[in-house]
Amino acid sequence: MNTIINKRFVFVFLAALMSCMTVLSACSDNGIGYTFKANIEFNPENLDPQLACDKSSLIIIGNMFEGLMKLNEDGSVVNGAAESYNVSEDGMTYTFKLKDNIYWEGVGDFKAKLSADDFVYAFKRIYDSSTNSPYRDTFKCIKNASAIENGLKDVDSLGVRADDALTLTIELDYPYYNFIYLLTSTAAMPCNEEFFISTKGRYGLAPEATISNGAFYLKEWNYDPYWNNNYIIMRRNKSNSEYDSIYPSGLNFFITGDSTKDISDFSDGNIDCMSTDIYNKKLFNSANVKLYKTKSAGLFLNPKSEIFGSSSLRYALAASFDREKCKEVLPDGFDIAYGIIPNGITILNKSVRDIVPEADYSLYDVNTAQRNWTNELSKLDVVSLDGVKIMVSENFAGSDALHCVTEQWQNNLNFFCSIEVVSAKEYQSRIESGDFDIILSEFDNIENDPAKCFDYFVSDNEKNILGYSNSAVDSKASKILKSLSLNESVSAINAAELEIINDSYYIPLFYESKYFLTNKNAQGIEYNPYTGQIYFKESKMFD
Repeated sequence: MNTIINKRFVFVFLAALMSCMTVLSACSDNGIGYTFKANIEFNPENLDPQLACDKSSLIIIGNMFEGLMKLNEDGSVVNGAAESYNVSEDGMTYTFKLKDNIYWEGVGDFKAKLSADDFVYAFKRIYDSSTNSPYRDTFKCIKNASAIENGLKDVDSLGVRADDALTLTIELDYPYYNFIYLLTSTAAMPCNEEFFISTKGRYGLAPEATISNGAFYLKEWNYDPYWNNNYIIMRRNKSNSEYDSIYPSGLNFFITGDSTKDISDFSDGNIDCMSTDIYNKKLFNSANVKLYKTKSAGLFLNPKSEIFGSSSLRYALAASFDREKCKEVLPDGFDIAYGIIPNGITILNKSVRDIVPEADYSLYDVNTAQRNWTNELSKLDVVSLDGVKIMVSENFAGSDALHCVTEQWQNNLNFFCSIEVVSAKEYQSRIESGDFDIILSEFDNIENDPAKCFDYFVSDNEKNILGYSNSAVDSKASKILKSLSLNESVSAINAAELEIINDSYYIPLFYESKYFLTNKNAQGIEYNPYTGQIYFKESKMFD
């Protein structure tokens, strides 16, 4: 017991001392040299980019590695390790020229310059069966990827090659409109083969088994399963800072095991940034706040219900209420939704909603809805539907706004539908068992890719946990992935979205916001609202 107390005291003392030192170092006109602090909820599972998919790991990896491309603060895709690139006219071949001044660095003695071979080895690791990477489906558009995964070809046939030390060529099996965006993901980060082999199976599991080609390397990683002094310390990659702008001297991440600590730690000044889905006026007034529209919410009718098997009845529910009447009761951060894809999803650096407006998505038609409703109840030989409930998770912030919908159903259809708020655990278990009539479903998009917004509706997709199936949706969603041009992609997106809305198993209601808060004296901290990653490379702290 005394040992634990002493460890805690030492860590708290060191953390306080470090905080004081970094504050002092930031007392300059240029804001450079500060050590930024942030919380991560869980211990990273591993720091191997071709394997890691948990949020904590992705945050650390994003600050350690530099991929070919990266996301700008506004969500646009810009060059990362690539100096430039070009695409063949048929959209099947991408050629990248790498920057000549990027180096690998870590706590050990290993030093090397980044090369095209590092990217070749990384992509081959994804399709090497011994890796068991969860990202094989992500890059299946690469030439021979599917054949390799199915055991029909060898991994060396993958369409990724190094033409010379600084030239990388990637060939595709078919054009993919958003391929450049895929290259911003952590799975597309490079891997040095010599170093990987030297770790003897421990790659990404300890500071001495990791190296960085990005802004910061891993200096210390302390994790105790009993939650004593869990933290990660990263320091500036000095080799790369000689040629690139890496403003902080380092990063301190505290592994909390508690998502609720962010608010108190941020309010007390113990951390410099945090993300949240909940609007908090008092907290927001004391911080720099950025808002992102990346989440959708709507009503999902149970696809296994005999009652909702009637398309006319589903249409009546979708067409019998006016969303505009609900605007006044929406909580902060919510917007009315007629579609599935939120404003924050982009295609070729443009918001999908700017290219594919929602003007044609409204089904509101009370007269037709009433006729359909009456006719369908007559076929069922009932006067009304009693006992139908909308199941809502206690974590959903907009439950009160649902009353606007149920009140209009009551007035227009004489349909009395109650709202049942349940715990998050019960909500999940009842979805899995199919024990619900209607649920309020939230789709939190973890990739900035409009095609991925349809994963929740595509048959056999792991995200489609409700069992929805529509062959027309499957076909239209598939066309998005293989579109040859922007116009074809936009047309396919529009067709898939309309098919789902007209089918009326899913009734869009709201778009929700995410918020990213930073210290008022901080500048340049970047946030990825899809993956939850935070980037500090160009961050400054002013007194």
